[in-house]
Amino acid sequence: MMLRRILEPVFLGCTANVAINFLFNPNAFEIIPSEFVAACILSIPITECNGYIDRRLERKITWLENPRKRLITHFLFISLLLLILLNMLGSGYMWIAQKGFFSWKELLVINLVTLCLAMTLTLVKWGTHFYTRWVRAESKASASAKMAEDLRKSMTGFPQSIEIQKGVSKINMEIQAIRMARIAFGTVRLYSSAGECGVFPGTLSQLAAQLPGYLFFQVTRDAILHREMISSISTSTFGKIQLTIKQPLDVGFTVSRPKAAAFRKWYNSNSG
Repeated sequence: MMLRRILEPVFLGCTANVAINFLFNPNAFEIIPSEFVAACILSIPITECNGYIDRRLERKITWLENPRKRLITHFLFISLLLLILLNMLGSGYMWIAQKGFFSWKELLVINLVTLCLAMTLTLVKWGTHFYTRWVRAESKASASAKMAEDLRKSMTGFPQSIEIQKGVSKINMEIQAIRMARIAFGTVRLYSSAGECGVFPGTLSQLAAQLPGYLFFQVTRDAILHREMISSISTSTFGKIQLTIKQPLDVGFTVSRPKAAAFRKWYNSNSG
C-alpha cells in the first residue's frame, strides 16, 4: 500500500513531464532533473486526492451495482480535481521559480495530458483491484468445488450393493436396504427391516469398510446399525449408552464408554 502511494506520484510526475516537454519542444527535447523532481512533488496531492475520491465512491457507487455511473462520476471528479489543484499548484510553482506563466493553450495541453495520465493510472489501479478480487474469488471457488467433490465422493464413493449368501445362492443386496449386521454363530448376518436376509462372506470390519459412515455405526464389536433402526437412546451406567432398536428387530445394544462420545457425535450429526 505504501509502495503504491510512493510510485503513483513518481509515475504521474515523470510521465507527464516527459510528455509535456516533448509536445512543447519536439525538436529540442531535453531532460531537466529539477523539473522531474518538481513534477513528482506536485503529483503527490493529485494522486492522494484521487485515491480519496476512489475510496469515497466505492462506499456510495460500487462497480457491481453501476459500473457506468461509477466511471463517469470518477472521471468528472478527477477532472474537477485537476482543474483546481494542477493549475493552482502549477501556477504557484512557476511564480516561486520565477519562470513566468503558461499561455492558455499550454495550460490546456498540460491539463489534458495530466488528465489522461491520471485516468490511465486509475484504470491500472482498478485493473489490479479487479484481478486481486478475481484471484481471491477463484481460490474460494476452487476450494468450495474441492469440498463439494470430496463430499460427493464421501456420499457416493461406496458400492450401491454387496454380494451376500442366501441359502445356496449368491444375491446382491442393496446397501440402502441394510438395517443391521450382526455376528452370529461365527458368521456376519445381514438384516433388513423385514428380518434376516443372508450372510456376508467376510468379516464385520470388511463389511464396515463398504458401508457409508454417515449412515452406519459399529455400536459393538459384533454389530453394525443403520441410524434409522435406532428407536431410542438412553444413558446407562459408567458412561455407557443404551440403544433400543425398532421392530421387527426388537433387540437392544449397549455402546461402551470408549465409543460413547463418537456415537453421540455421529448420531447427532445425522439426526438434524
